[in-house]
Amino acid sequence: MRLNPFGLTIPDFWNNQVPKYESKNYGTMVVDLIWNPKYGRAIEQISAKRAANRWNNYVSPIELERVKAKLTSKGEASIRFGAEKTGHGYSGERGDFCLVGGVIKGKNLALFYRSLELIGGFAYDLTLINGLGDNLGIKLNLVTIYTCKAFTFALKGNSNEKLYPKLQTIFKT
Repeated sequence: MRLNPFGLTIPDFWNNQVPKYESKNYGTMVVDLIWNPKYGRAIEQISAKRAANRWNNYVSPIELERVKAKLTSKGEASIRFGAEKTGHGYSGERGDFCLVGGVIKGKNLALFYRSLELIGGFAYDLTLINGLGDNLGIKLNLVTIYTCKAFTFALKGNSNEKLYPKLQTIFKT
């Protein structure tokens, strides 16, 4: 399912896909988002540690330097994600990386996901996208998300339960 090829605002996308706190599977999704870094900055204020962990787990400093050089020489570059993922995961098993790669061309970023959880995953990926823009010196215009599986994870007592009302406030349109 491709959502609005002309671009949706981040709040319009989130409010449409996550109107209430419930678990839901969406399947394959492609969405173009009109980029606004203020949402990632607001989410970083909720938990700077979680935002930093997202960056540190997904972005390798060596990969970032490779991308900077490629952007300088070619004006576009791909980026591979998945530097290090620590912790015990669910059922004692550390899961795969959900965000696997991206392509930067001009002021546009395309992100490729194995899966995208639309509450905490999406929210803290906004902080990661801000980090990319800041570290690469790019003021993004459009972020396109391609995911094989989009879903919400809304268990009682999960960290998403506390995060959800804060995101409702941030994404109020």
